[in-house]
Amino acid sequence: MSYHSRRSPVSGTFLSGLVAGGLLTAAVAAAADEEPEITGEAVYQYCESCHGKRGAGGDGGKYPRIAGLPQAYIDKQLHDFKARRRVNKPMIPIFKHHRFDAEVIDLVSAHIAAMSSPDLGLWPYEPSSDALAAYASRAALADAGGAIYHDRCSQCHGADGRGNAEQGAPPLVNQYPAYLRKQIGDFATGQREHREANHCGSIGPAEAEAVILRLVELGKD
Repeated sequence: MSYHSRRSPVSGTFLSGLVAGGLLTAAVAAAADEEPEITGEAVYQYCESCHGKRGAGGDGGKYPRIAGLPQAYIDKQLHDFKARRRVNKPMIPIFKHHRFDAEVIDLVSAHIAAMSSPDLGLWPYEPSSDALAAYASRAALADAGGAIYHDRCSQCHGADGRGNAEQGAPPLVNQYPAYLRKQIGDFATGQREHREANHCGSIGPAEAEAVILRLVELGKD
């Protein structure tokens, strides 16, 4: 699942703020004169304002957890942002800099992937009142979430929700419900492309809550 829309919420602003106030110069622009060593840790400093020092994200899920996501997945998302295959307005200026190239992307994606995945404390999860009303009870909602996830999501993201590196499918557990809800909605409306859209189908709000409840349950163990 991963996970920003074409109009992507600032929730996925990897490296946002990198160019604000000329900060990019300190990390990469000086390379034109002195070619200083560029490290993933140095570049990641400019991600911290949104994604946190340890990549835990925050603001209720406006900024997703990125720590510990697979390097190949992070690398691909950054390249997609750079090529505007995935659009996030705050990130557009970042990739205009000539030194924010494949080397820099590889360095920072490796640094993010090496971070320990934090415990976001998502359990217990309280689904929306509308979702509970649609399924009559929390137990019925949980059962529906398990069935929907198994039928539409597990083939790529794994029965345990921890992703499949070979398929490029990221883990969905230990991620903010608000972020997951936004991405599911964007995939359903076509605002964000999904290569398995035909298999996943269009998941409505109540179904999305059911799936999110299942993912929170999978991630609590």
